[in-house]
Amino acid sequence: MSSASPDVAAIRAARAANNAAITARDVSAMQAAYLPDYTVITGSAGNVLRDGSQVATRMAAGVFTDPAFITYVRTPDEIIIAEPRLRAMERGHWVGRWQHATLTGQYLAVWVPVAGSWKLRSESFVTLTGVEPAK
Repeated sequence: MSSASPDVAAIRAARAANNAAITARDVSAMQAAYLPDYTVITGSAGNVLRDGSQVATRMAAGVFTDPAFITYVRTPDEIIIAEPRLRAMERGHWVGRWQHATLTGQYLAVWVPVAGSWKLRSESFVTLTGVEPAK
């Protein structure tokens, strides 16, 4: 499917809104992108987290409470809509910024169409460069 399709544009917009929610530390807006059974594999530790609300709660209680945390930004390099239109694959690069540290890597996300929008089913992150922020 064309990279200029309405579905690709909708996924890019959903990704931008999710990035903005993380920067704003807005848990509700961040969680709005997730299906209830959303699963993520974290970049540095490779931990598997299941359940969109659990992921949001962990971000709120962990990363968002760190005063040095600035943001995570995921930038799509490629979005492909499946045929038939049952899912989409987003592949890209990400940056995590703290006041004195930066992490970077690659990610893969699976989106599914739900009631006129696209929601995240899963994401897998791999940290490739950077210094781990102090815990």
